[in-house]
Amino acid sequence: MLTLEEVETLLRLQTQAYDLLMWLADEANCDPEALSPETAAALREPESAGAWLKRRREGLPAELLPRELAGPFANLLSSFFSTSFHVRHLEFEGRLMESRVTLGASPGVGSGVGLEGCQVLALRHLAAAERLPIQEKEARTLVRRKSLHLASLLWTYAWELDRRAKQKTKGSVVHRIWRAIPREMRKPLTAARIWEAREQLLEAVREQYNAERP
Repeated sequence: MLTLEEVETLLRLQTQAYDLLMWLADEANCDPEALSPETAAALREPESAGAWLKRRREGLPAELLPRELAGPFANLLSSFFSTSFHVRHLEFEGRLMESRVTLGASPGVGSGVGLEGCQVLALRHLAAAERLPIQEKEARTLVRRKSLHLASLLWTYAWELDRRAKQKTKGSVVHRIWRAIPREMRKPLTAARIWEAREQLLEAVREQYNAERP
């Protein structure tokens, strides 16, 4: 189960990966080859993204790169193409004229799991890790509770961030989770706030767990 320190690391890597993608998008506005079809294809896959980052490291902003490029960082960078963005290319007479990062995951990307389904999975995983196993029906009741709505979204986002870092993304539903979090809460989204949400959820799970067992 995630620790507070791991959540802090995930948020830092996610921010760096996002900022790097936006930097590449700006570069591509001036030079479409910066995000050519070949480069975009490499960045969509975790392994090739890690290799591309290592080859290009000297030409990328140092402040946007962690010490270790392969693994979680490359996985998070590549996951943006299955959760939130795709690169649109325009060619004319065999020449690349435009490479534009566009909001919206590539068509056909997704796991079929809805937003509430992700919340239920995240809560059940958290409860099980604390040896407070709950059934799907119980978890669904809790995530639908108005007082737990924000806490559930925040924890689910962190849980899915960890899964993205491990190449287990669920696709575009992750962007729906992010958009469901109030704008004022997203920036900056802190590990402390996510941990507070985690404790709020666990308190509700304990209450339900104890109430239903003699």
